[in-house]
Amino acid sequence: MEHLHALIMGLITGALFGAVLHKVGAIRYSRVEGMLLLRDLKIMKFAFIGVATSSILYGLVDILGIAEMTHIYPRVMPYMGIAHLIGGFLFGIAMASAGFCPGTCVARVGAGKFLAIAGVIGLVAGILAYNELQPTLVEAGILAKKEKITLYGLLGLPYGVVAVVWGIAFIIFAIIADWLDPAKKYYKEQEPRSLLDMLRGEWHWLPSGILAGLIITWATVQGEYLGFSGAALALVGWIAHMLGHPLQVVPTINETVIWHAGLILGLIPGAFISAILSKTFKFDVVPPPFAVAVTPIPWVRLILVFFGGFFLALGAMIGGGCTTGSFLAAYPTLSVGSIAQSGTFFIVGILTANLIYFGRWMKFIQAKQLADEVYD
Repeated sequence: MEHLHALIMGLITGALFGAVLHKVGAIRYSRVEGMLLLRDLKIMKFAFIGVATSSILYGLVDILGIAEMTHIYPRVMPYMGIAHLIGGFLFGIAMASAGFCPGTCVARVGAGKFLAIAGVIGLVAGILAYNELQPTLVEAGILAKKEKITLYGLLGLPYGVVAVVWGIAFIIFAIIADWLDPAKKYYKEQEPRSLLDMLRGEWHWLPSGILAGLIITWATVQGEYLGFSGAALALVGWIAHMLGHPLQVVPTINETVIWHAGLILGLIPGAFISAILSKTFKFDVVPPPFAVAVTPIPWVRLILVFFGGFFLALGAMIGGGCTTGSFLAAYPTLSVGSIAQSGTFFIVGILTANLIYFGRWMKFIQAKQLADEVYD
């Protein structure tokens, strides 16, 4: 019964987050790649507000001394040195090449973008590869270092105060990003004409970011941590255990493993229901910018998406997290390890995306209208 309860709570949490990812457009290739090309900053603003919301909530809970009553104990991601650089490098290249991260890849399947199934298969293959490589990586010293280093610890200041200031800083970052957003110059969003249009259409980054921050905090209240690369590992480990071939990186199945397996499974119905209600569910839609500017050849697209998923998983496993696990949910904990991991993969991702679209980024902008029509 305890495992069933953990599974149900994980499914609900994942479904809620999957719906938000769909509604804000975070599962869309044009939004993710647009962020890495620094041409469309909506997802960046959404993420900044998500970080700000949970940071301020965590900080206020700590300042008010009600952590025990609320069960809000932010988890600190360990600092692993060179592993963050290696993992972040692999993850950044994969994210820019495929246009998704582990969570958005799975949510894309729920929204009918079945090309992403190749990415999900790649995620599973990457996790299995990590299971085989992990002992070697430990012996080589790459995964040997694990220290809990925090920003507030380095500053010698109370967590709550630094977390609130950190959250306010991210609100300012979101405002600056909105002011600088090139998307306003190249294309205009359609203005909804009614409340129903607003609910059915793509949501604004501000309320979506607040909802994401609240869901992240709710996961903490449940005693868990919202991260989708770890959730993918939990699901693969659980399935392997049921098949009688347990993974050495998931030696036992407990409530936390079950909750995280439910978390990533929940993305699919969450994104599916959101897409149906929004009337954006479309089977096997290839992102127009991907087809126009990257490759029009179907089998090449499949290979790119597969290996995108593979190296996303491998990079996240080595470096300690993905865009949710080491950025959205981790930054509010002020973990130096998460800053190192996410900082690496965002820098590498931006450089890779601009290399892929070098001299062709106008094709990306021109494909935006069609991308909006198919909700890529």
